[in-house]
Amino acid sequence: MTSANTSEPNWNFEGEPHFEEMSETGINLCAYFDAMSDAKLKTYDASFSDEQLMEWDGNFTSEGTMLLPCCESEEVDPKMYRRFVAECIRYRDRVRKTLSSAA
Repeated sequence: MTSANTSEPNWNFEGEPHFEEMSETGINLCAYFDAMSDAKLKTYDASFSDEQLMEWDGNFTSEGTMLLPCCESEEVDPKMYRRFVAECIRYRDRVRKTLSSAA
């Protein structure tokens, strides 16, 4: 996956070994985080309330589910989002230095 922002490393969270059984929605959520800038992701706060989380991301409906393309079988709620964003942050913390020096 090529990053839209050329100053971003070529994140590949989607290609990492899965940390839980992965549905199509889970895979698409990983790809969604690959496209999120590192600067934005670094502002994530695990203590956000659900409302703050939805506002921070900006891609949730008023019903509290995420608008994620190509995901018809499963909704992304704040609980699922939090599991995946935490794993994505761990992934980036682990690979950031290597990917940045390769860029």
